[in-house]
Amino acid sequence: MNSDKPLFYQSNLSIDQQNQLLDEETRKHVVTVLRMKEGDAFTVTNGAGLSANAVLQKIDKKQAVVMLDEFQQHERKGNRITLGISLLKNNTRFEWMLEKVTELGVFEIFPLLLDRTERQHFRKERFEQIIRSASLQSEQYFFPFLHEPINLSQLLQKGELPITRMIAHCYSTEKKSIKKNSADTILLIGPEGDFTEDEIQLAMENQFIPVEMGATRLRTETAGIVGVALLRG
Repeated sequence: MNSDKPLFYQSNLSIDQQNQLLDEETRKHVVTVLRMKEGDAFTVTNGAGLSANAVLQKIDKKQAVVMLDEFQQHERKGNRITLGISLLKNNTRFEWMLEKVTELGVFEIFPLLLDRTERQHFRKERFEQIIRSASLQSEQYFFPFLHEPINLSQLLQKGELPITRMIAHCYSTEKKSIKKNSADTILLIGPEGDFTEDEIQLAMENQFIPVEMGATRLRTETAGIVGVALLRG
């Protein structure tokens, strides 16, 4: 696969179809923004590891047809980092966090509704668009999965959580430093007002260990980015 070619999203990409209509969002970018012509080539991915070479075959005002070849199923590399992070009242800051942790290669994201979370309208379609764009920009064939918001108890009831579990908080207790980890890991980040003591205790009862990220106190969105970066190493 030629990495010099631009990468775009094709939701229904399948090795069983050599000719497909481009997704509308991709068509607009390819034809209207980049002004590609028939015969031009680029790469498409379904965000689940499958990619293909795409050549524009036919363009009209409402659709574009591509011919697909050179299919490749990529392997996911490195450890899987799951981020559980409080929603923020400021959507812009939350979106910035989503963009950056995606660029860093986070595996999945659980938006958390905690006792001190300032509620907001969860704009999932908008957030997923940001994740797709960041994945494509950073040339990733696997897009992070964004879950629906849940509370801490609901998260802890999920049986498929990684065995290595961390919770970052600001209380003056014994903590370990976050370091690069080869194991699949889940990291919890609280809201601006931090986790409550009851939430920390509940997490620790479920094998989460308290961790710190340095000498300064970080905003929620910054802590999410720093935590993923430290685990990536």
